[in-house]
Amino acid sequence: MGTPLVARVAEVVALDRLRADAAAGTGGIALLTGEAGIGKTAVVEEAVARAASAGATVLTGRADPDQGAPAFWPWLRLLDSDVPGLTPNLLKTGDSTGTGDSTGTGNDTGEDPAAARFRVMQDTLRALRSAASETGGGLVCVLEDLHWADPGSLALLGLVCREVSGTRLLVIATARTLDVELPGAESLTLTPWDPATVATYLAQRAGSPVHASWPAVVHRLGGGNPLYTRELTRLLTATDRLRHPAGAVDLPDGLLRLVGRRLAALTPPTRELLGLAAALGTDVDVPTLSRIAAGTAGIEPLLAEAIGAGILVEDPWAPARLRFAHELVREARYAGLSRAERIAAHTRIAEEFTVAGARADETARHRVRAAVDEASRRTAKEACEAAARAATRQLDHRAAATWLGQALDLFPGDPWLRLARAEAACLDGRLAVAVADCDAAMAVAEAARRPDLGAAAALTVRGFGGPVASSLLRLCERALALYGVPMGLDLDLDLGVVPARLVAQYAILLVETGGHARAEPLSRQAVALAEAGGDADAMAAAVHARHEVLDLATDTEEILDLARRSLGLANGGGSVDAELWGRLWRLDVLLTIGDLTGYDVETAALAALAERLGRPVVRWHLLRARAARMLLAGRPDAAGVLADEALALAGTFDGQPGPELHAAFHACLAPFTGRVPRWPGGLPAALAGFAAEPIAVAQIARLAMLDGDRDTAGAACRILRDMLPGLPPDSRRGFVLLSAGEIAVWLDQADVAAAAYELALPMAGRYLNTMTACHGSVDRPLGMMAALLRDRPAAERHLRSAVAMEERIGAAPFVAQAQLAYASICDGRPAQMLASEALATARRLGLGPIATAAAALSRDDLTGREREIAQLAAEGLANREIAARLHISERTVETHVRNALAKLGATNRTQLAARLRAGSQYQH
Repeated sequence: MGTPLVARVAEVVALDRLRADAAAGTGGIALLTGEAGIGKTAVVEEAVARAASAGATVLTGRADPDQGAPAFWPWLRLLDSDVPGLTPNLLKTGDSTGTGDSTGTGNDTGEDPAAARFRVMQDTLRALRSAASETGGGLVCVLEDLHWADPGSLALLGLVCREVSGTRLLVIATARTLDVELPGAESLTLTPWDPATVATYLAQRAGSPVHASWPAVVHRLGGGNPLYTRELTRLLTATDRLRHPAGAVDLPDGLLRLVGRRLAALTPPTRELLGLAAALGTDVDVPTLSRIAAGTAGIEPLLAEAIGAGILVEDPWAPARLRFAHELVREARYAGLSRAERIAAHTRIAEEFTVAGARADETARHRVRAAVDEASRRTAKEACEAAARAATRQLDHRAAATWLGQALDLFPGDPWLRLARAEAACLDGRLAVAVADCDAAMAVAEAARRPDLGAAAALTVRGFGGPVASSLLRLCERALALYGVPMGLDLDLDLGVVPARLVAQYAILLVETGGHARAEPLSRQAVALAEAGGDADAMAAAVHARHEVLDLATDTEEILDLARRSLGLANGGGSVDAELWGRLWRLDVLLTIGDLTGYDVETAALAALAERLGRPVVRWHLLRARAARMLLAGRPDAAGVLADEALALAGTFDGQPGPELHAAFHACLAPFTGRVPRWPGGLPAALAGFAAEPIAVAQIARLAMLDGDRDTAGAACRILRDMLPGLPPDSRRGFVLLSAGEIAVWLDQADVAAAAYELALPMAGRYLNTMTACHGSVDRPLGMMAALLRDRPAAERHLRSAVAMEERIGAAPFVAQAQLAYASICDGRPAQMLASEALATARRLGLGPIATAAAALSRDDLTGREREIAQLAAEGLANREIAARLHISERTVETHVRNALAKLGATNRTQLAARLRAGSQYQH
């Protein structure tokens, strides 16, 4: 059974308690961690023996250290059981025969890979819950050695952790360390034995009295590690040294040498059989080993010898399986094989697997290790490509990239193989690997003057921006050069020979890297090329490029037309992505123009698309769409919950900026909830790192304003002042302009407000609302800027419009926000009436920050002169400075400040500042 259980009472008791709780219906997760050989398996074996005695059903699975193990491997072994409803087929996402194209990118079922993985994980969870409810003593699932587990296995474990509550299921996981978080898991860390425990173990195992000098020596040599202690004890017991005083120990160099001595005591046929078993893997399937060792007559006596020597151990829950006592034991035997023996063993195994139709990855693993000449290398390459295809069908993109990397090691000069690995690495989110492979393939294309290969290298990584965009842009330029298009791209050049998708990709990347002026005409050329070529996918890419150069606030009609075209391409047999993008663009336009009826209809269409496709990414967009609608309906807390659900779902697929969009949405909730999102590392550091990106600077400035950080907001405002004249007319421009204007109002920076006002004025009558964030009518910040610029008629016109716009669409929180902004520029009774209406709405909807500011302003009956002087006083100016600025006497200033303090119920300038700032801060 492995290491005898010593000094692990607390851990076994904890597992017994969790098992009893699970049997009672509360469910549970336990994670045992500790170094190799620390005794995790021994604790688990004791715990599951107790569980089985109590009537529980026990299933077990182990991760495999070999990089060729398939996705969900420990779960597949666990599900290979006699429990009704549990079968490895639950985790089958598609055809796994190993046939298909050579790139490893196909899915023979036609099902979206992310949707398939999401589906099978949910199916497995339901099956486990059902099985646990139908077993007499509950279900105990043991997953060992998860430090070797693939991402899919860990994702499924995380899903089970989140859903185990209320079930009769206990999951016990073991790992040396585990970087992923397991929600709700009880963590049990096993530490090395102390000298007293070592002494107890020696006394149990020696069979005769142990001299008092040995425990300290064994503890020092073994470091308290139970595996090392056990092996040292075997060595000392075999030489009958424990009865005598401790002396020098001819200690081998590490555990492998210790195990090597045990192996040397076995008969030659048993050692030979163990060599085959070590090449086969950690887990030993006895029937398979029998077939591979066909020349070895009667392996059962040999296996019995190995079990008796403690080299192999039986798995009590799977009699046809054996395993090495420890991975280091297998490594010791494998390391003892000569080169010829290793190659021969892997060749025999690969041939057997090929005949038996074994999994593609199992065959590939042994083909690679037997590749010594041209013929065997080519056979190994084909096996690796088959394993990559199988891994992709199982949505294990990391394994696919690994197998394609193995093939590349055999044939490093194959550029198409390199691009296949790039695509797999891209799907796995490892963009640095993908871009490096594309760069290498591009170099081959340039040397051979192969435009087709160059275009493929430039188009392999798509849909990503951020830091990788500049590298992708350079790949596009190199590909264009192969078509005779010079660097810098003469926009009047005939691009008829260039693939439309390449031109579209280049245009999109130019927008991402700040080259909007060049991207706009290129997007037009991409559309023209796609129309001439008649390819639906090329047209979809060109339409997408065209969308990226447009301003949502001013180009709404063209964006609606692009959405219509994209939906038409999808209906005409094109990619479903075209339908998704078309619907998303329509949703943002409908929010921008304030057509909430149309928005609700389009959201229902998106929900139908999500139901039809089953893809997590579509569900993610749907949650974002519903969150925005919930905010406009006056339920910011519920909107935040939906946004949080969207963020959780974003972890099930690659390539989407889930955390960034989640933070942006919570920032737009803050004016109504008072909860300001935090930027990791702090806002000043963030500003230093993103000072060249207008959208990031605007967001940082807004967060600083929400948090009352005037220093960071001021620094960001100065950066924005220089950026405003050169902002490209894309979908981000409106947010940057209006954010700069609002921050300028808050900081009393009239020059920045004037620049932002002039540039944003054409947006009047629109809403700064998208699925990413909702900030209400554009006229509200325009009115605040006009007020700072002392254009009272314009300020009143904008703010009246803002109130009317929000009332027209029924956006109650934004009605209150606009009323409060309007109240802040009015005097006397009008201001109090507006503030009172805003206060009533805020109290009805539970909008704390709005209610606080409205309560203050509803009591404000300051005259215009009192407000002007009070504002300057609140900003920290001395009476003398105020008098000089307004050309009045200090006595007049003192009188007006005293009156303002009395009317607002404030007792000092700090309170006065707080009351007055409410009029400009409440909306943040």
